[in-house]
Amino acid sequence: MASINRKTCRDLRGPLFWPSLLPALFVFVIYLPAVWFDFISLDDNLYIIDNNQIKLGFSLEGIKWAFTTLYTTNWHPLTWLSLLAEYQLFGLNPMGYHIVGIVLHALNAVLLFFVFRGLTGEKWRSVAVASLFAVHPLNIESVVWIAERKNLLSTLLWILTIWSYLRYARRPGAVRYLEAVLFFTLGLMSKPMAVSLPFVLLMLDYWPLRRFCLAEDRLTGGTGLSKGARMVAPLFLEKIPFFIISLFSVLITIYAAKTGGAAKSLLAFPLLARFENAFLSYFSYLVMLLRPVEISIYYPYPGYMPPGKAIAAFLFILAVTGFVILKANKYRYLAVGWFWYLITLLPVIGILQVGRQAMANRYAYIPFIGIFIIIVWGGGEIFNHSRRFKYAPAFAVILMIVYFGALSALEIDNWKDSRTAYNRAREVTTNNHIAALGIGNIMLGEGNLAMAERYYREVLRIRPDYELAHYNLGLALMRQGKMKEAEFCFREALKYDPSFVKALDSLNSLLLKGEKTNEAKGDR
Repeated sequence: MASINRKTCRDLRGPLFWPSLLPALFVFVIYLPAVWFDFISLDDNLYIIDNNQIKLGFSLEGIKWAFTTLYTTNWHPLTWLSLLAEYQLFGLNPMGYHIVGIVLHALNAVLLFFVFRGLTGEKWRSVAVASLFAVHPLNIESVVWIAERKNLLSTLLWILTIWSYLRYARRPGAVRYLEAVLFFTLGLMSKPMAVSLPFVLLMLDYWPLRRFCLAEDRLTGGTGLSKGARMVAPLFLEKIPFFIISLFSVLITIYAAKTGGAAKSLLAFPLLARFENAFLSYFSYLVMLLRPVEISIYYPYPGYMPPGKAIAAFLFILAVTGFVILKANKYRYLAVGWFWYLITLLPVIGILQVGRQAMANRYAYIPFIGIFIIIVWGGGEIFNHSRRFKYAPAFAVILMIVYFGALSALEIDNWKDSRTAYNRAREVTTNNHIAALGIGNIMLGEGNLAMAERYYREVLRIRPDYELAHYNLGLALMRQGKMKEAEFCFREALKYDPSFVKALDSLNSLLLKGEKTNEAKGDR
């Protein structure tokens, strides 16, 4: 196996303590207000508030449940173990969960610094990448939305996998290799999005580890394979256990999604529409990286996508990819950063559609690191030979950190509770049925039945087949004494989902109440 010599992989000794604290400091300054935020009823109710199993706490029964359940149409036992432990500590007090989320994000940012410092030997560029990651507004969702604990944990283990792989690349050995495999497996047990990590490890072999070059230097003689294939083959074979584990994770994820009804059929989401949305999303994420405003907790899948926009997005992605390939030998960081972005987004870009969202802020948590690599190393490369503009890249990065940090400080308040998050989503998106449903549920809980009815009807205008909206509208109507209308709504809910137990129970209860009322009238 190709290994890393001391000259290629710089010695980690040096004054790294203070630079490593900068990304963490940025996190704590920006996210301090989130300590007092509430739960958000979208998914936080499924994961914690209404989840009776979470009340098992960190017990043998709770641990068994964590490893065997497909609840929320996922298999992520490590995430459940984390939430079981947090529930045992904090109960239904959201403050503790938010503190844990903030600490995990700060830890991810600090570890990202150490990993890139170890990979490249560049202290301040590594600080820049970690700081941009720490302050970017799209990462707010992963930090303050408690249901996204899985994203923080998976990323933590993703980074630790790369750190262990770096140690292995510097000095190959079974223990270091197995350590990397273990962290990778645990990462998949937190969130399956980590399936793309084996490809990232191959890219890191190309740059900055330059193990491709070391493998090329060792090639002697000739075989039936080309020199390039013989150079890549040992590095690829080295990743086979990672790919096998990824495959198992993909199969489990597909099974869990289909079992829970989260995986959508081609009839509901045609293949062409999925590819159109995928290319539009790839482009939209880049726009949101540079202009992270009008952020929403939920982006509804568009009913119609103009073909021209999808084609333009496809041509843009294709042109950038072609340019990167042409420049790959000269600017290796460019290829690694761009393909890091493309490949790590691929599992959640919508080709295999799970849920009804077009895109999500949390999906950019890891992929944006690739673009930060391009920004930081590319800026340094542009002004590398200029005395006059020697410090221009540093000033540019500082301005970006201030810009993103200021936007995050302004944006974070939109996540303080369910009502605020849903209202913000309705402001910045159109036809957002999830946000309207959320507001309707709040109104129903407060007893404002007329307003609840209004929001539920808005949901059904957008999505007439949404069984939950029919059911909730039925509840609002029933509490207003509109029994016939409520009965119709419960029947509609069952039409779209015959296994909807709550709708069936409510309908039976309503019919039974009607029979008793008729009997009472007859007795008179």
